[in-house]
Amino acid sequence: MKKKNVGMAMPIVAVGILALLPLTGLQEYWIYTLTIGFYYALMAASWALLVGYVGRISFAQAAMAGLGAYASALSIIHLGLPIPLSILTAVTVAALTGIVIGWLTLRLHGAYLGLTTIAFSEILRIAVTAEHQVTAGSLGLKVAPLLPNGTTTGYYYLFLCAVVVSVLLMLVLLRSRIGLFFQSIREDEDGSASLGVNTTAWKIAAFAISAAFAGFAGALYAHFVQLITPSMMSIQEMGYVLAMAVIGGFHNVVYAAFGGVLLQLALEALREAGEWRLAIFGLAALLVLRFAPNGLFGTLATALRKGGRG
Repeated sequence: MKKKNVGMAMPIVAVGILALLPLTGLQEYWIYTLTIGFYYALMAASWALLVGYVGRISFAQAAMAGLGAYASALSIIHLGLPIPLSILTAVTVAALTGIVIGWLTLRLHGAYLGLTTIAFSEILRIAVTAEHQVTAGSLGLKVAPLLPNGTTTGYYYLFLCAVVVSVLLMLVLLRSRIGLFFQSIREDEDGSASLGVNTTAWKIAAFAISAAFAGFAGALYAHFVQLITPSMMSIQEMGYVLAMAVIGGFHNVVYAAFGGVLLQLALEALREAGEWRLAIFGLAALLVLRFAPNGLFGTLATALRKGGRG
C-alpha cells in the first residue's frame, strides 16, 4: 500500500467507526462522553494548527473557547440573536481577540509568549467571574439548547460532523499557500521574511484562525451542556487540551483531534483519580514526547506505512 493511501485510510476508518458506534447499542453515558470528546478534539486540533504548523506557543486556547461560549450565550440573551448567528458572533469575537493577542505578542517567543498567553487567560477568567451581573459568575450562565428536544445521539452526530468539517477546513488551509507561509515561519522566520513573506501578518492570522476554531468549539459546547462557568477557561482545562494534542500528535491536526477523543475517554476512566488525572496526563505527555515525538497516532501511522511498504 502506498504511503499516502495509508495516511488517508486511517482517519477515514476511524471516523467510520465513530459514526457507527451509536448504532451498536453503546450506552448513552459513553455517547455523551464521546460528544464531549469531539469538543476537545476540535480544541486540540485548533491548538495544533498554531503550535505544530506555525511554531507559536499559546496557552489561551481554553480561554478562547470560553470566550466563544459566553459570546454566543450573551448575544442570545441581550441581542436576541438566533443560535446560528450567535455562534457566528462567537467565532468573530474569538478571531478578533486572537488578532489582538497575535499583535501584542509579535516580538515574544518561547516561554515569554507562553507566560503572556497564560496571563491573558487568567485575566479573562477573573473578569468573567467578577462580572457576575452579566455572566452569572461562578454560579453558571444558562444557555439555550442547540437542538430543542435533541437527543444525546443527535448531538453526537452534530459534533462529529462539526469536527470533521472543521478539520477538513484546516487541512485545506494548511495545504494551500497559507499553510506554506505558516510552515516557513516555523522553520525559519528570518529567512522567510528575507524572501518576502509578511511574517507579521501571517503570525497574527494564525492566532486569529486558531482562536476562531476554539471559539466555535466553545459555542457548540455551551449550547450542548446548556450551563457554562468560568472554570472552562482554567489552566487545568488548558492542560487537558495540551496533553491531548501532544499525546495524539500536535504536528498533525488530524492526530491531535484523535488525541482529544482518546484522552476524554481516559479522563472518564480515571475519574476516581480526581485531581491526579492532570498529573497522569502530564506524565503521559512527557513519555510520548520522549519515546514517540510524533504522538501516538503519528507513530501508529508511521508503523502502518512501513508495514505497507513491507
